[in-house]
Amino acid sequence: MENFDTVTLRVFLAVARLGSIGAAARREHIATSAASRRISDLERDLDIALIARTPVGTNLTSAGKAFAKHCEQLLNNYAQVRADLKRFAEGEAGELRLAAIPRALDGVLPFTIAQFSQENPDVQVTVREIFSRQGVRYLKEDVADMVIIYDSVDTRGLKLLPFKKDQVWVVAHRDHPLFRDHGVTDTVFFDKTLEYKHISFHDGGVLDDLVSEARKKNHRSLKYDIWVQRVPSLIKCVEAGLGLGIIGERDLKLHLNNPHIKAVRLADSWASRDLVCAFPRGDSISPPLKKFLEYLDVEAF
Repeated sequence: MENFDTVTLRVFLAVARLGSIGAAARREHIATSAASRRISDLERDLDIALIARTPVGTNLTSAGKAFAKHCEQLLNNYAQVRADLKRFAEGEAGELRLAAIPRALDGVLPFTIAQFSQENPDVQVTVREIFSRQGVRYLKEDVADMVIIYDSVDTRGLKLLPFKKDQVWVVAHRDHPLFRDHGVTDTVFFDKTLEYKHISFHDGGVLDDLVSEARKKNHRSLKYDIWVQRVPSLIKCVEAGLGLGIIGERDLKLHLNNPHIKAVRLADSWASRDLVCAFPRGDSISPPLKKFLEYLDVEAF
């Protein structure tokens, strides 16, 4: 039905209610000739007369009266469809796919997600815990709408917004020589730690990459005798006096009350890592994500 559109339906209903094509045209803000042509095209399309034209106006035929009832139903349904779709356009319904590294999930983020879900029950929210390198791949493969990762990975081509900082510390046994000249309130540059044995933490991880890059810039080598993957393992090795550990602030906080270890913040610029919200540039950002960013209190646009 080529000429079956909402404008024509509104024109026809106006004719039915006002008894005049001219009056209907004025109500719908179109020319009388255009309104008349729409009615004629509609009748030709349906292959039946819908109105009877008289010198004083128009009357609906029996078919026209039946069609008028259908018009009201169709327009009401269309209005409901627009209202439903508007909720998607405004981010009140749809899907939000988030992914975040553990450092991002250990604070207020879960509570922010919970509040968003409670206030937007028609948005299906999924959350994955990931590593930073996975986050970039998730965005490229359209597995996530937004990821929260360290900015030390390659984020070229992505829109970034600040989330929080994560300082890097050096941790050692409380009697380690490093602390003879540095108290817990001091800072120390990474090159000073190269005078001592290190424990390799999470070989191949983002922090490990940063340490390796810093070591290369200082033209120094590190010979590891111990490799660990987990924070408790690192802390135990440090506590036993087996070497220095390089660790993020989030992981360190859980062990600050350990009387056998001490920690000093690294003063190097690379040791202040930024956690960022990352998502594709351009208009591809989804309405639910735009709405969620308001909950994070970050300004994207």
